[in-house]
Amino acid sequence: MSTTGKDTGQTGAERRVLARYHLAKHVDIVVAKGDETYWGSLKDLSRTGIAIALKQDLTASQDVTVRFRMESEDGKVIIEELSATVIWKSMEDAGLEFTKPLIAGSSALKKAPFLASHLDKKGTSKL
Repeated sequence: MSTTGKDTGQTGAERRVLARYHLAKHVDIVVAKGDETYWGSLKDLSRTGIAIALKQDLTASQDVTVRFRMESEDGKVIIEELSATVIWKSMEDAGLEFTKPLIAGSSALKKAPFLASHLDKKGTSKL
């Protein structure tokens, strides 16, 4: 509807200026030297880090790069990467803290604007 109360005939998708991207639940974990890439499932996401499920062994204080994928409704994929440090590991779960959190003034916002937008829309750290 327009501001006059008349139906303009546009759907939400037609009015949307930018494509909507959905965060994939799977992430790549690249070890610091780039020798190996592991596949993990997102369990929790916040502006300061993530919790993931993965089968490979990571060690506390290990530096990694987390690769996030966002996909639009028309199939376009955007990949964003953030550096992180393994904070804890237990069985098949791990907690990673971003080197730079996704907060105002942080260079991480420039590296991962779609991920930050996802967090803004969710308004919570739960997926």
